[in-house]
Amino acid sequence: MILFLACTLSLTGLAQEATRSRQVPGLRPYDVDLTVMTREEKDSVRMVAELWRNYVESFSKAPADDPDRRNMWVNGSDDYLAEFDDGVLLYSSFRENRLLDIRKIGPGAYEIVVGTSSKLPGEELNGWIECVYRVCALNVADSGDREYNPFRLRNWLDAVLPILPKTTIGNIDFYCSPGCDVPESVGEETADFVAALCREYGFEHRKRLRYVVAATVDQCEHLSGYLFNAYSNPLMNSMTVKPADVRFYGRLFGQSTILTNYFDDHRDLCLLIVRSQYPKAMQMLQDGFGFFHGGYMSHSYETVKSCLKDYLSEHENIDFSEEDLFYDLTMPLKIGESEVVVPLEGLLGSLFIEYGWKNGGPKLVRKMLSCQDYPELLKVVGVEKEAAGNFIKKLL
Repeated sequence: MILFLACTLSLTGLAQEATRSRQVPGLRPYDVDLTVMTREEKDSVRMVAELWRNYVESFSKAPADDPDRRNMWVNGSDDYLAEFDDGVLLYSSFRENRLLDIRKIGPGAYEIVVGTSSKLPGEELNGWIECVYRVCALNVADSGDREYNPFRLRNWLDAVLPILPKTTIGNIDFYCSPGCDVPESVGEETADFVAALCREYGFEHRKRLRYVVAATVDQCEHLSGYLFNAYSNPLMNSMTVKPADVRFYGRLFGQSTILTNYFDDHRDLCLLIVRSQYPKAMQMLQDGFGFFHGGYMSHSYETVKSCLKDYLSEHENIDFSEEDLFYDLTMPLKIGESEVVVPLEGLLGSLFIEYGWKNGGPKLVRKMLSCQDYPELLKVVGVEKEAAGNFIKKLL
């Protein structure tokens, strides 16, 4: 079944069939012809649809971290796509989560295509689709009991990875989509960078890192499971524009997988490592750790810091006494002739990480990463909240 699934994915997994959809080209409606299906196939489609409906409804009936929800996934894995916004865009009660298609892609394997739209007053735009994404449903526990549902969900990326060529260098498994191969020298440099960072901080990363590289942003999106997203909010993703108009994609999945179109995406590697070690750390410090040690795209941290200094000199009225006053702000990052938009919070976090690294080394940085909130962080660095603004300006 795995071999058949792999062959099927290699032929059709990276693109939808061209069908009718005025808003999202390539999507066909959820329209299964039951008259030509066997009884067994009808039962399978019904059980896949029930599995998905129960999963979506569970978000309104149980806490977001309900462990029982993991039983709906193969090997209890996490829902990668829900991690991007805590499921708000995908599963919240004020959004409609609608099945668009259930497609058989192999024996006991189905592709589920789902669309979401807002149900908030004033936002009902005649069924306007906000997001379209897909997951797999696999029959992993075959049973003769028709009342038992043998299907479990699986992330699309996890389903596709077995068909991609793999190269192992150090503690990293590189997976490359058709059309790109990781240069050996770049792979070795990237693996050495990760090993050195872990040694410096005393991090133990028992899981092998999965570094997935695709040739284009579109291939990255399709590998991730997202087929369409009506938004381009930089707080929701890290898709930006690189110099020479080359588009950049970088996203993390769980605590061991990165998907990117960049062979040496050091920032996201740092972010992946720190999140695996300190999953409950403040997001501004996690992002700051990535900026400080990994820079941004092909640019050093010093270049990023210089852009932050210029921005803050033009926006002197920002209040840094409380995190709520700046956590949702963004700033343009001008690099050469290109300009990208990034969350301000992560760049501010890099200043704190730099301060900790210079004044106390990895030990102080680890203490800062253990902080539960912004007031505790200010306490660790010995700054009153009223003086936070002056402290940040001094760090620049």
